Amino acid sequence: MRFFKVVFASALGYILAIVLFIVSVIFIGIGVASKAKPEVKIPSDGVLNMKLNYPLADKSIDDSPIVVLSALDPNANIPLGLNKILRAIDQAKDDDKIKGIILDLTTFSSGYAKISEIRNKLADFKSSGKFIYAYADYYYFPTYYMASVADSVFVNPEGEMSFTGMVGQVSFFAGALEKMGIEVQAIRAGKFKGAVESFTRKKLSPENRLQMEAYINSVYDEVLSKISDARGISIDKLKTDADQLKMKSVGDFINAGYIDQALYKDQFYSTMKKRMGEDNDKKVPLISEKKYAKSLRAQGSGRDRIAVIYASGDIVGGKGDGTQIAADDMAKTLKSARINDKIKAVVFRIDSRGGSSLASDIIWREAKLLADEKPLIVSMSDVAASGGYYIATPALKILAEPTTITGSIGVFGLLPNAQKLLNNKMGITFEYVGTGKNSDMGRIDRPLTSEQKKYIGSIVDKIYDTFLTRVAAGRKMTKEEVHTVAQGRVWTGKMAKEVGLVDELGGLEDAIALAAKEADLENYRLKEMPKSKDPIIEMVNKIQGNTSLSSQLQQMVKNTGFESYVKQLNDIERWGTKQSVQAIMPYSIEIKNYALK
Repeated sequence: MRFFKVVFASALGYILAIVLFIVSVIFIGIGVASKAKPEVKIPSDGVLNMKLNYPLADKSIDDSPIVVLSALDPNANIPLGLNKILRAIDQAKDDDKIKGIILDLTTFSSGYAKISEIRNKLADFKSSGKFIYAYADYYYFPTYYMASVADSVFVNPEGEMSFTGMVGQVSFFAGALEKMGIEVQAIRAGKFKGAVESFTRKKLSPENRLQMEAYINSVYDEVLSKISDARGISIDKLKTDADQLKMKSVGDFINAGYIDQALYKDQFYSTMKKRMGEDNDKKVPLISEKKYAKSLRAQGSGRDRIAVIYASGDIVGGKGDGTQIAADDMAKTLKSARINDKIKAVVFRIDSRGGSSLASDIIWREAKLLADEKPLIVSMSDVAASGGYYIATPALKILAEPTTITGSIGVFGLLPNAQKLLNNKMGITFEYVGTGKNSDMGRIDRPLTSEQKKYIGSIVDKIYDTFLTRVAAGRKMTKEEVHTVAQGRVWTGKMAKEVGLVDELGGLEDAIALAAKEADLENYRLKEMPKSKDPIIEMVNKIQGNTSLSSQLQQMVKNTGFESYVKQLNDIERWGTKQSVQAIMPYSIEIKNYALK
């Protein structure tokens, strides 16, 4: 026994030594990085080269120790968040050293609301008289939407363009689950609350199809309107071109006015130099948006602060892993902003399809306490629906982009019944000894009784009633008025404004300006919250096994084309095994755009 104690103590000592060594290296590196961080020099006659070849999040992660260390490596590929991209474009507009912007969009991908915010900022940049040129090896619908804001749009001569419209895809697992002998028992509040349909049906319900058609066409019309204004092509022609598939080559799109020229990259740069009035043999310095962002000036001045609190991911209880909106973490962040005397107003930036109804209510409570003391403005990103809308309700004002997905005011409960799989196919049986006929409610090897379904339904209805109450109080509506536009129905930001769920259409910067106005601030600084998760702590958590099997699988299949399916299977595992009532979007909306690559 003593031998094992010695071995264990030695092993533990080595582990602690390694951890301490890593931590020491990190902090030493941070100290070196903070002192050695070079001053970014922007050359004259430079061009801001925006590739945006990374997943676009609302917030940069520049407060992470790993990112601080990356300052020592000029080749580090750390993505920028929307917040810094907007600031970079804004600064470049008035920077005499920046003569124009290149949008290199071959690998760009983002949700439509974030695209719209960047696109609007680029449109403002053009008012300076500086040029914007867009280039890609191929365009598909979202990238062309971004490119259309440019003065001129270019494409590789052997590239292509796909302009076929938009489609939302919903995957149904009910048939597969049926073959396996699994029945998903669902109780929902709201006829449009389709989150459970992927597991209970083999096709869309009429209500779900109706709402999908409504909001996809709302996004489509908004995007076509912006393209039409920029390119001078009527909306009717844009729709006809998408439907008839007559344009098959780059030349067809050039003749129709979508694209200006087909050029190879070297020819593109020559054209750009000509626009700048430079000789073709002169090398024009291209500055990436990441490098340029390192030269950003400090935001504002004075003692007063406006906090921008970022909430991104699914809403879960307890503490999160940095990719979720965890109730304990977010409540702590909101409280910190409330009790900080320097913070005079708060912008709550939400990008979430929702999640746990209980976790949403915990966050709502802290948001309400904050809103009772300070102006709270909500800025909706690509999606702020269901629980994501729930936590927005205390706000003084709610802003969304026309293409934001929001609403989905409804809840559901979900329990799997695997009796046929376990008993008939696998030969596994169970016996339970309980204190009464309902003490084993929720067991996986038999269906719910009608009495139990009624009981769970009453809980779901109660939570839905609370949801309606929260919305009614925040929006100054009656519960009946909210119920009319609720029932799980999904809206775009533009539609939500029409039915009273959103106050104004606008982006993050519009929300900040409104917060300053409500707090009567002229001079202020921005304080971005919360800080990024410490990567060392996250590494230790993973070593300790604080990662579910399904999330590991999800990471394994990332970028394989099956990620969305694994995410949905992860949902049924999480919703079913924890037996918690959920306030979440009907499904993950993926706008499919098919292009040969």
